[in-house]
Amino acid sequence: MTCHSEDGRILYPWTMNDAADLWNTYFSQKFGWRSYTHGKSNSASKSAFRMSMILHKNARWLDGSKKSDVDDLYEQWRTKMLGASAYIEKQGVEEVNDILGKQYNIKLTFWSFTEPDLSHLHEMTCLALGVDPDGTLKADEARRKRKAELLKEFANDLKSFAKRAAYLSGSDQDSNRRLEQALEVARTAIGQATEDLQWMER
Repeated sequence: MTCHSEDGRILYPWTMNDAADLWNTYFSQKFGWRSYTHGKSNSASKSAFRMSMILHKNARWLDGSKKSDVDDLYEQWRTKMLGASAYIEKQGVEEVNDILGKQYNIKLTFWSFTEPDLSHLHEMTCLALGVDPDGTLKADEARRKRKAELLKEFANDLKSFAKRAAYLSGSDQDSNRRLEQALEVARTAIGQATEDLQWMER
């Protein structure tokens, strides 16, 4: 994946050249909308900062969260933008306006399409796939909630294990050796679980 930022928070200014190419190719030229500009600032740096804030604020519509890296959010945004373009091309601008309650026309700019939020990208990509937009959002929220619960349960298990290990290892001369052996077994198991997760992600 292309790196779009140095710190995972703010996009590089040159990333906006990529955003401009995407907009001009798949929206401006296709639907007769206005070409990309940096806006009133006419600054790539300021546009990159503005776009970064938009992505973070709209993480939920990009299958992310407040903790998501801006690189991941930008890639998700690109994917959903391409999906939205295909949906608009298939349905027609007027019908999309009727479905979404929008007013897309020849005066539409990149920034007016992108702000105030990105919920329309979520809607269009879901509709293009024949999926209920509200249903996918609720399912994702439920998945995130359950994930947080699982991680909290595991963190509590680790704390409980540490307390039990300290007690069961005893306090004689060999207690630290027994404790080190037990902890090494635990670390090995955690390392193997991490490798399994990384393998499944590929």
